[in-house]
Amino acid sequence: MMLLQFGAGNIGRGFMGQLFREAGYEVVFVESDESLVRLLNERGSYPLRLLDAYQKKTVEQVIEEIRAIPAKDREAVVSAFGEAHWMGTAVGINNYPAIAPLLAEGIRWRKKKEATPCDIYLCENDLAAHTKMREALTPYLDDALRAWMEENIGLVRVSVARMVPGKGKVAGDSLLLVADAYREFPYDEKARRAPLPALSSMRAVHHFEAEFERKIYIYNLGHAVLAYLGYLRRYRYVHEGFDDEWISRVFDGALQETTEALFRKYPGVFPEEEHAHVLEDVRIRFGNPLLQDPIYRVARDPLRKLGPSDRLAGSAFLCIEQGVFPENIATACAAALLYDFPEDAGAVALQEFIRVKGVETTLSEITSIEPQSPLGRRIIEEYYRLKALREE
Repeated sequence: MMLLQFGAGNIGRGFMGQLFREAGYEVVFVESDESLVRLLNERGSYPLRLLDAYQKKTVEQVIEEIRAIPAKDREAVVSAFGEAHWMGTAVGINNYPAIAPLLAEGIRWRKKKEATPCDIYLCENDLAAHTKMREALTPYLDDALRAWMEENIGLVRVSVARMVPGKGKVAGDSLLLVADAYREFPYDEKARRAPLPALSSMRAVHHFEAEFERKIYIYNLGHAVLAYLGYLRRYRYVHEGFDDEWISRVFDGALQETTEALFRKYPGVFPEEEHAHVLEDVRIRFGNPLLQDPIYRVARDPLRKLGPSDRLAGSAFLCIEQGVFPENIATACAAALLYDFPEDAGAVALQEFIRVKGVETTLSEITSIEPQSPLGRRIIEEYYRLKALREE
C-alpha cells in the first residue's frame, strides 16, 4: 500500500514520509526540485534527526525504501496517482495551481479504472486548503468528473504542529532533516472518503475549524511571541526566551488571552484538561534546547505573520470579537513591527513600508487594525516604548 506525497521538503519528508514508512507503507515523493529527486533516488533513503523535548534526547533515524518522481514526468506521476492508496500535499497553497493539472489527470485515470476511493491529506498551514485545492482543480474537471471526485476523493485538511527547522547543510548532509518528535496527526474527519492508514498518531477531528484556529492562535502565536520578543532581546534561539522573565510573562499572557477567546467562541469543544495539556506541550516543545531553532527562521516573513487572519493580528481580532482585550498580543504585534533582520526580505520590506508611510498607516494596511481603535492605540504605544528601550 502506498502514499504518494507531493512535496519532499520539511513536512513531506520530516513528517509524512516518516510516519507512513514506520507504518510499513511504500512512500513515493513527487518533487519539482530535480536535484533533490536525484539524491533521494540514488540513496533510496534519507536521514531524520528527532529531538525529543520530553525524553531530552536525540534519536537518529534513516527513512529507507523510498523513491521520488520529478514533477515534470507527467506520465509517471499520473501512474503513481492511480496506484496510490493515500496522497499528501506539502507544497504550499500558492503552488496548488501548478500541481492541479497532474491531480486532475490522476483523478480522471482513477475514475476510468473504477479505482477505490482515496484521500488527499492537505498538510498546509491554511484553513481553506480544501477550498483552494478544489478551486485549483475546477478548470480541469467536467461536471461528471467533478461529481465523481466529490464522492471518491477526500480533500482532507491536516493540522501539522511538528517543527522542522531543517539543518541538513549545516550538518554536512543535504538530505538530513532535523525536527522535534511531535507525532500528532489531527485530520478533518468529515472530509474523509477512504479507509484510514494504520497510523497510531492519527486523530479524527469533527470540528476542524476550531482545531485549526487553536493551532494558529496557540502554537503559531506562541512561536511568534518568542521569536519577535527574543529578537528585541538579541537572543539567537527561540528557547532562550523562557529564561527571560518579560518574554515568558508575555508568552503566557498571550496564550491565556487566546485560550479565553477560543473557549468563548467554541463552548464545550475543548475539554479544559486536554487544553491545559496543549499549553504545557507548547512550553515544553518550544523550550527544547536540543532543537536550537533560530529566531530568524521563526520570525521570517513578518508581513504575512502580521496579516489580518494570521497568528498575530488574527489572534488579536479573535480576542476583540470575544470580548477579551489582547494586551499581551498587542505587545507581540508591536515587537513584530520592529523586526528588522537585514537578511529577511520581508523584514526589510516592512521597515521600508514604515519609513515611507509611518507606523500607523503600516499597521492599518498590513494588519487591518485601525490605529485609532483601542487595540491600535495600544500597539502603537508599545511600538514606541519598545523602540525607545531598544535604542537605549
